[in-house]
Amino acid sequence: MKKIIFLLTLIFATFVLNAQTRSGSVSDIRRNQSNQTNQNTQNTQNTNKPKGFQKENLRLGGTFGLAFGTITAIDISPLVGYQFTPMFQGGASVIYNYYSDARWSPRFTMSTYGAAPYLQFRPIIGSFRNVFFHAEYGILNHDINRSPLLPEVREWLHYPMIGGGAFLPIGPNGGLTISLLWNLNETNKSLYANPILRIGFSFGI
Repeated sequence: MKKIIFLLTLIFATFVLNAQTRSGSVSDIRRNQSNQTNQNTQNTQNTNKPKGFQKENLRLGGTFGLAFGTITAIDISPLVGYQFTPMFQGGASVIYNYYSDARWSPRFTMSTYGAAPYLQFRPIIGSFRNVFFHAEYGILNHDINRSPLLPEVREWLHYPMIGGGAFLPIGPNGGLTISLLWNLNETNKSLYANPILRIGFSFGI
């Protein structure tokens, strides 16, 4: 009788131990499957994370102005930029200005054209997140005499400028830009006198 009880006890203990081992194996398998699923999901997210050029990082804007009458002034200076990081934006503007003064006979006219690559740094610190530092290098062709009393003499002049400004949001994806810049190469031929106040606009796609 004691042998039968001992044998049954041994069989029961073996069954319980085997069940625990199987249960542990199932838990391990499920745990491994769960970890594998999480890893696959993370890898998929990393794979699906956008890389390279992003259309939504494009920035369009510039300065545009029209005035007609005795004095006609036309400013068409579109800008295309790209937000490389939340802090850095770079791009270039194409510049065309036309000026006409009917008070002179014959009418005095002058045009300016060129381009200006630029770089902006935005510190993004609390309430200063819309403040930016600006640097550009303009190359413009214009009449260096800028006078109806003197003959037109056109030259390509270089305008390295630094300064800063603020972005004033208007709507969800655009706003006005107000900049105060300083021409580091100001001469008597320069078209702009320091300091230079610029008002434009910028919006994303």
